Formats: sequence, structure tokens, C-alpha cells
Amino acid sequence: MISATIPDSALAEAWQAWLKAQVLQLSVDTLQSNAVTCTACGEVLGTYIVDYQGHQFRLSLEEAYGFLKFIQAG
Repeated sequence: MISATIPDSALAEAWQAWLKAQVLQLSVDTLQSNAVTCTACGEVLGTYIVDYQGHQFRLSLEEAYGFLKFIQAG
């Protein structure tokens, strides 16, 4: 997790907030590609669940961002 490598906690918190907002927006943007993301799971369980092409993926915040960007680039 990147927050462990950023010595400034305010910067790490800002990064995490930005990343969560990006995943939330990407979860909406990728609906047209038939990707369904459980964003509440990230808040409750610490991992995001993405259903895509008949497969279910359980991903960290960073992985969810990368995977959803990959789907979006399609």
C-alpha cells in the first residue's frame, strides 16, 4: 500500500481519498462494459469486488483502480 511509503500522513490521506474517488467514478464509467463494482465492499471489507465477463475479482484499492482503468481502455 502506498500510504506506507509516503512519510507525510496528510499526503497519504489525500492520495487515498483521491484514489477512492477515482475508483468510484471508474465503477460508473465501466458499467457500459458490463463491469459491476461493489464500492461499498471497499469501505466495509477493505477490498473491492468487480464482476467482469463472468468472473469475480476481489481487489485492493490500488488493484481495483488499475483493473478498472484497464477495462475502460478496453
